[in-house]
Amino acid sequence: MASFSLSSSSSRHPRFDTIIGLDVAGKMFYCRKSTLLGESDTSYFAARFGPDSMMDPLRDRIDQNNREIYFVDRNPEMFRYVLEYMRMHVLPPEIGKFGEKPCLWRALRKEAEFFSLDGLTALLKVTFSCSPDDDGRQGILHWLGRNKGREEYINPYRRGAIDVTGWFDSYRTLGENDPSWGSSESKEFFVQYKSMSEKPLSYSDVISPGDENAYFPCLSGCGHSNQRRPVVVDFRKNAISPTHYSLRYGACRGMDGNWTFEASNDGEIWVVLHEGRKSDGHNLTYERITQRKALGEDRWFQELRGTGSNGRITNWPEVYCDYMERHYRHTWELKSNNLNGGGKKFPFFRYFRIIGADPVDETGGCLHCIGLEIYGSVYEE
Repeated sequence: MASFSLSSSSSRHPRFDTIIGLDVAGKMFYCRKSTLLGESDTSYFAARFGPDSMMDPLRDRIDQNNREIYFVDRNPEMFRYVLEYMRMHVLPPEIGKFGEKPCLWRALRKEAEFFSLDGLTALLKVTFSCSPDDDGRQGILHWLGRNKGREEYINPYRRGAIDVTGWFDSYRTLGENDPSWGSSESKEFFVQYKSMSEKPLSYSDVISPGDENAYFPCLSGCGHSNQRRPVVVDFRKNAISPTHYSLRYGACRGMDGNWTFEASNDGEIWVVLHEGRKSDGHNLTYERITQRKALGEDRWFQELRGTGSNGRITNWPEVYCDYMERHYRHTWELKSNNLNGGGKKFPFFRYFRIIGADPVDETGGCLHCIGLEIYGSVYEE
């Protein structure tokens, strides 16, 4: 039930609040003046009708009810959504989702910008959001792999929703390394939801993590933590305001070096979002691998696979994948204290990358990871 508090200023009380008319390109809208002034002191309406305004509001006429009428030269079909927002301060339900009515959302963004409605602008920026606490830990890359939730999952790189680039795309930096470093398979694994080993294995193989065991096509390798060899994800026509990111073990000694997770809007100027350290107790270090082995992980994997042609568990790949997700994935929260004036949220970025951060004059550690996922809010152009 709505309630109104009495204020010392009678202009804010509904009994005395002036009702005015807005002639928007020939279509009339009526509202209280306080509705127009309820957004911010920097909006179009505050500048035109606010008590501290220094400009002439340019009254057009007086109607038969003695109400002041003001002309606004904007699209009346769009203005009805703007006025509905100013009354309730939420997105009007009629506009639906961006994926259903992208043209309407884009048109409303222009109106919000014209009227300097910061709250509406912020709401229209976010077209999808997700958290690692959601069921299945399915993030933005998984959502893009499902064509923004509309279809069955296909790897987002294979679908063409994103691009994956990096040091491996240049002959100069690739040098004598195997060209498979930059293969499509490697790029898909870097952003694949719940990756499983593609290495040919016999039924007696041990497929637990570690040296000479389960390997995935990775984009960063042994000794890369002291080399500036970036792996970059380009979200193309989407921008992300991130809250968390997540990685999974890829091969060998995992993420046994130091790295940074960075973001950019032009691919040139990068902002550090997180400093990854092998000493912070995450689930991708070699120490973690040896701890799991000490608990008999190898024997468990052998029993899982079985030694005969039929194996003991027919769906071992799914069980194996779920195990890896549970024990060899780590999610980091991203804190924006050092950015945007210490605001609670990061701005939107198009590019994200992982790059080694160990001193170049020290021995580099492994940076083997797959299954990148990013959580937060999405802005679609």
